[in-house]
Amino acid sequence: MSKINIRNTDLNLLVAFDALYSERSVTRAASRLSLTQPTVSGMLKRLRETFDDDLFVRTSHGIVPTPRADGIASRVADLLEEIGLLLVSDDFDPGRSSFTARICGSDYLQHTILGSFTEKVFLAAPHARVSILPRPADGVAGQLERGEIDLILSDRELAVPDLPARILYKDGFVCLSSYGNFEEGEEIALDRLCSLDHAFVDPTGGSFRGPIDDTLAAAGRERNVVLAVPTFAMLLQMMKSKSLLAFVPGRIAETFDHGFSRIRTPLELPYLEIVASWHPRMTRDPKHKWLRETLVSVANA
Repeated sequence: MSKINIRNTDLNLLVAFDALYSERSVTRAASRLSLTQPTVSGMLKRLRETFDDDLFVRTSHGIVPTPRADGIASRVADLLEEIGLLLVSDDFDPGRSSFTARICGSDYLQHTILGSFTEKVFLAAPHARVSILPRPADGVAGQLERGEIDLILSDRELAVPDLPARILYKDGFVCLSSYGNFEEGEEIALDRLCSLDHAFVDPTGGSFRGPIDDTLAAAGRERNVVLAVPTFAMLLQMMKSKSLLAFVPGRIAETFDHGFSRIRTPLELPYLEIVASWHPRMTRDPKHKWLRETLVSVANA
């Protein structure tokens, strides 16, 4: 492999490469860089000469990267990120900054922490925009890498492996009953608990089993889950119209209005460990640090 002379290399070519690799189109890359299409085509020609490789091959749907381009894409992106950090001040003033924060979390997290987090961001950063997104079924790591998501909040067991993560809080489960079936604080026997109808929240859909079922299975028991819903908002609605039991995290139980009884069970209930995860390239970014610290302060409030 021939050695490239960095002194004779225009670093703007790497910016063009990153745009071409992300957009898979010379036209879209030119628009993203606010340059003309002929200018970007000329930069692609120089990139090919620099790397002694076609890098991108034209097809009927745009351009596709060569294996050489695939091999250097992540390193180019990391290098541009590092250069960007070198050229900006370590100081971040939320009161004077305009930025968009994109945070991903389930409706449980929207109820328990993300609402308060958003309020605190707007108080400190009046020029900010905040986008609260549901967790996608897959592709989260890629979205974090591309900067489409700043932070993803989840239970540690559902966190993306091998990413930096910070614990926000722990939340134990409690058992709720539709109003009128039990007195507040009443204890229920295990046999009766398993015989009654249960509801379950599964954000990903399609499952009737969760951590409580694992706890029961360890005791050789099984409950009767008759309803699985994707959100706690829907669970709240259904429990008002049908006699049901539901195990829910304690923090969200506190947000439910009157109409439910919290009952005691003989089970040693599990808990969630809520973490915030991010792409490692953002660990030292001043704005990102501020977002993480704001989340932690809200979680500990």
